[in-house]
Amino acid sequence: MISIERAIDSQTGERFCCVFDTEAGLPVEPIQRYLNYCRRRQLAANTVNTYACRLVDFWHWLEYKFLNWEEFGLDELADFVNWYLLGGDVEVISESIREIASKRSARTVNQAVTAIQGMYEFHAIEGRVDEQKFAKLARGFGKRGGYLRGIIKSTPENRKRIKLKEPKIFPGCLTDEQVSQLADACYTHRDRLIVMLLRETGIRRGELLGLHLVDVGTLDSRGRIRIVRRGNNPNGAISKGTEREIPILHNKKAVQETFHIYLNEEYPSKEVERLGHGMLFVNLEGKYIGQPMSSARLNGLFSQLEARTEIRSHPHLFRHTFATRMLQAGYQDQYVQQLMGHRSIATTKDIYSHVLDEMSLEVYLDREEDE
Repeated sequence: MISIERAIDSQTGERFCCVFDTEAGLPVEPIQRYLNYCRRRQLAANTVNTYACRLVDFWHWLEYKFLNWEEFGLDELADFVNWYLLGGDVEVISESIREIASKRSARTVNQAVTAIQGMYEFHAIEGRVDEQKFAKLARGFGKRGGYLRGIIKSTPENRKRIKLKEPKIFPGCLTDEQVSQLADACYTHRDRLIVMLLRETGIRRGELLGLHLVDVGTLDSRGRIRIVRRGNNPNGAISKGTEREIPILHNKKAVQETFHIYLNEEYPSKEVERLGHGMLFVNLEGKYIGQPMSSARLNGLFSQLEARTEIRSHPHLFRHTFATRMLQAGYQDQYVQQLMGHRSIATTKDIYSHVLDEMSLEVYLDREEDE
């Protein structure tokens, strides 16, 4: 039997996942090596934790099937997907009723497939498994089709071998009035600045909590903040996306004023200097004054704001709001991609396809009217 335990890095003090064989009292080496590799790549802690959970489920399946992990291949992956989708109750099921009977979402299953493929790719590169044997497991190659077939030279493109179709669910957006209500409901200028930065930059939770004072050094002069990837933030915050500079395009003066008041009237400079971390968002009072704001405390802030305003919100909802408003305002999707820190334009187009499709229709109708 294996389970997930929490360990603490002796050098950094960071908490991380360890996957243990409870009978042997030792880490499950193939999984743990991969998770350690993910941490070295500075993947977000939540991502690594998710991979750990999915790989533990995968290992349970291997034990259930009496399979050695090195004997795993593409056929076994397909069997695992069916088993995992149905909560481990049914082994083989027809495609027509699989969606109805499923007990796990397609997103959860795809997360497991991603973790499994990533683990085998890692071990193939490290030489622990036969690279040729597992090449097809991790990636397949498709060729251009459709009306381009036979017209231009076919070029192979990477694609996942097995992936379930996920229903596209857009989480929605906050209105300008709702954002104003949330900002006005904040009791401190720190909290107000958090709401304003989330709305005007679209940064992720980890990017917000990972901001240092040096990252906002040009907020006064140029109205910009920098997103920097660091692996040693004392609150464990990690920037998931690309490093970039984000300009405050709207409400810049209001953001700057709130920033000034926060630093001059609320920021506990002496305590921060004593602790020696230089982070922007910190606790303002109590036993932990001056310590970097944690993810749990940020969640608590939005729970409090919901109680005061009856508006349910969270950092990622502000991110969707920012991107949607930018696209609706006519900014090019490539520019929005850069601001959001997406590594690929395909990610931006996939998430916000509803906005792009709507804009395309409006452009078409405008042209029809002009003609």
